[in-house]
Amino acid sequence: MQISRRRMVLAVFSLLMVGMLLLSACASAPAAVEPTAAPVEPTAAPVEPTAEPTAAPAEPTAEPTAEPTKAPEATATQAPAATETPAATATTAATATVAASATVAATATKAAAAPTATAAPAANTGEWAPRQLSNIVLRGSGASFPNPLYQVWISVYTKNIVPGVQISYQSVGSGQGQKDFMAYLTDFGGSDSAISSNTVTTQAPDAIHIPMVLGGVMPMYNLPGLKETLRFSPESLVGIYIGSIKRWNDPRIAADNPGVALPDLEVIPVYRSDSSGTTSIFTNYLSAVSGDWKSQIGAGNTVKWPAGIGAPGNAGVSSTVQRTEGAVGYVEVGYALAAGFPLPFVKNSSGNYVKPENANVSAAAAGRKLSSDPQKLAMAIVNGPAADAYPIAGYTYILVRKDTYKDVEKAQALSDFIYWGLTQGQGAAVRLGYSPLPEETRIAAMKALMAIRVNGQPVLDAPVR
Repeated sequence: MQISRRRMVLAVFSLLMVGMLLLSACASAPAAVEPTAAPVEPTAAPVEPTAEPTAAPAEPTAEPTAEPTKAPEATATQAPAATETPAATATTAATATVAASATVAATATKAAAAPTATAAPAANTGEWAPRQLSNIVLRGSGASFPNPLYQVWISVYTKNIVPGVQISYQSVGSGQGQKDFMAYLTDFGGSDSAISSNTVTTQAPDAIHIPMVLGGVMPMYNLPGLKETLRFSPESLVGIYIGSIKRWNDPRIAADNPGVALPDLEVIPVYRSDSSGTTSIFTNYLSAVSGDWKSQIGAGNTVKWPAGIGAPGNAGVSSTVQRTEGAVGYVEVGYALAAGFPLPFVKNSSGNYVKPENANVSAAAAGRKLSSDPQKLAMAIVNGPAADAYPIAGYTYILVRKDTYKDVEKAQALSDFIYWGLTQGQGAAVRLGYSPLPEETRIAAMKALMAIRVNGQPVLDAPVR
């Protein structure tokens, strides 16, 4: 019995010892986990040095790229503005739109260029931005026909695109603009008519006419209370300006407008009193449709008008018509739109009455053969053969010098501005009532621009597209 008790005591004692060892092992188990977790911190710590070296090379990559793309940076930082009396509302809207487009385009160009430091020159890749020149002053004068558009272009370009260039344009009429240009009083001229070949030979042998946009010239009339939009045939317009139509209810005008109650009111023709490219377009049209007009009065920047009253500039004719009941004058479409006047119908060579809307004005230039000579791009496009062509239409040109500019940077600044107008600036033309150039004419204009040289060296290398 005593032996059995001793065995039981030993067994219990053994069980107690095993339990104590198990408890000791459980208590010491967490100490084994900590060394496993501890190495995690050194593993995470090296991640920071790894990220920094990766980011560091990105800065040198961006830095060299920023230098060649300073032009877009300047583009994106300026605020839009515009001022133009004849078409204030439309001009301001177009300026804001063009400025916004220019800013977005510049931002996109900058973003696209940033990842690479080895981009090829702009002219070789198809990308182009004007040179960021500074302390350059360009002066121009001439036609009032494109003045609203040129003021928008100048405002956007000098505030948003190349702030280091100042450009002024005085609306003095095509004739005076040609004189200023040939006398070297201006850096560029504006004209809706070509300098005559004789004058080019003797006074401006290196003149280039760069077509910029198309525009329609329309009869703008003041007949209070008349709700219908009038239609004009060539016979009616010739009769009004030659002086044989004296009242608005004349049978010739009535034949153009069946069912319209025309007033028994005196017709007062209003014409340009200054030397004008708009007059050249209008009188070329009258000469094209009337043998009597061609033989008796003819065409040109100025003619001896048989009837009516004169006013200077498109703005002057527009304001005279607005304040004179019974008046009718010929103006560029944008001036009539700005004054809230309707676009009339004019009968074209196909016998259709069409409005001077963009598509119809553009149709006037369709199918015209262009010269390969950059100095012979000027042409008349009145009374075009297309069925939908508006018959009183014309190009407006910027006059530049092919070989006689002396200041390289001024020639570069001028060619950059004109190139910009032929590309990014064409959208503003549509919003202001002008028609964009046909593609083949726009390409020819850019090629002509490339012909400008100083000391025999070209001043512009840009994609022709």
